[in-house]
Amino acid sequence: MLVVWASCAGMAQAQEQEQWLLQTGGLSHHFEPTHAAGRQWNEQHPGLGLERRETDRADWHWRQSAGIVQDSRSFWGGYAGAAWMKEWRAPGAASLGVGLGAFAFYRSVSWSGRRAWVPALLPTLSLGLLDDRLGVNLMVVPPIGTDGESRPALVFLQMTYRMQ
Repeated sequence: MLVVWASCAGMAQAQEQEQWLLQTGGLSHHFEPTHAAGRQWNEQHPGLGLERRETDRADWHWRQSAGIVQDSRSFWGGYAGAAWMKEWRAPGAASLGVGLGAFAFYRSVSWSGRRAWVPALLPTLSLGLLDDRLGVNLMVVPPIGTDGESRPALVFLQMTYRMQ
């Protein structure tokens, strides 16, 4: 009986130390045009993802996320990553997190739709409202490219909703 009680207590404590959030696709702003005749960057990115946050209230903690999203060339792809975040919290109201994320994006690397995994280390900012019930994730993507083709810098904004 004692073992069952200890197991249940451990599971309850683990649930109290994490949050699960639903992520929307997002909005972006590219700082340069495509340089491809007749093409424009997609600035609206429908999609859906999940984010897991540690909530032991330590100043530094991990966040993991994965999902699907329409990329800047309007092709569907995916993402997965983890961010190490420093968090400041106003009791019961708002939070601000700043950190660095390691991500892998499965996205188009050409206008023909050829896709590849693109790794990136990205600075991230997170704002939580209503005790993190609603939130915003902001990523800054530097001008990076694959296969010798450069991509413009952009900012990406994503909404979050805490599910529990």
